[in-house]
Amino acid sequence: MKNFFRSRDGTSKGAALMIVLAFVVLLTGLSLAYMSRTTTDRQLAQSSYNDTSADLLGRTALDTVVNDFKQEIINGGAVTRQNIQPQRSGDDASIPNLIRRSVRNDAIPAPGVPSLASAVSSADGSANGRSISTSRWNSHYLVPRGNPSDTSINSSPVPSFTSPDWVLVTGQGPNTAPAPGAVIGRYAFAVYDEGGLLDMTVAGSPIWHANDTSHGWKSLAGCSTPSPTPWLVNVGRKGIVAFADLTALPAEPTTSLTQTQVDNIVGWRNYATTLRNFKNFPITDPGYGSETDCLLGKTNQD
Repeated sequence: MKNFFRSRDGTSKGAALMIVLAFVVLLTGLSLAYMSRTTTDRQLAQSSYNDTSADLLGRTALDTVVNDFKQEIINGGAVTRQNIQPQRSGDDASIPNLIRRSVRNDAIPAPGVPSLASAVSSADGSANGRSISTSRWNSHYLVPRGNPSDTSINSSPVPSFTSPDWVLVTGQGPNTAPAPGAVIGRYAFAVYDEGGLLDMTVAGSPIWHANDTSHGWKSLAGCSTPSPTPWLVNVGRKGIVAFADLTALPAEPTTSLTQTQVDNIVGWRNYATTLRNFKNFPITDPGYGSETDCLLGKTNQD
């Protein structure tokens, strides 16, 4: 008869092995979770760093451009007819509201401060293939469109508009031709005169004075006075922009807006507040052509 000898502590050794394996699996899972979380946090931190760097560069560029204008005022000394307006550089006669842009070999007249732009246009593709087209530069529509008759959403400017050049930034500030390894960022800019812009949420009115018959109104005689304030107060509280003559605005290259078109703009803009009663809005004409006077019960024409 054979005797099979077994270790007395075999069971305990097996249990110890299972415990060790369980700890290995647990530590492996914790390590993988830690590495995954660390990788995600690093990506988020890198993205946040890049966003912050771009934001700081943009703010620095804005401060630089604004400070150049301030320095121009200081350099100009006493105000004269020649220096009361900002000096122009990189502008174009066909774009009257363009004051200056970042341009290479900037020969801005004194007391202006040059932009220190490089010889690289923002329209040229960079190493990663990115560029800024003239249409994107005109996304604000401050430059006249190349085709004014185009009714589509097309911001392509007049062909004479030239994209600004890049200003290369180093640790010491803008440099026209820095060493490639010294560049920490770049920016380009264009400055426009916005003094002639109108706030179209309040600009213009369908009526100008009591006997204006140029667009269908006969007279305001006999009109009821709006309560609790009179006509002049109602219109006056909108500010002087409400009295802007929108018929001076160009509708086409050789024509201007008619008073009927202005009425349509105001009627469409103030559809609710002026109690327009036409149907199929906004397909139907939202103007005031069918209202020849305010005796028809229309007391909200402004």
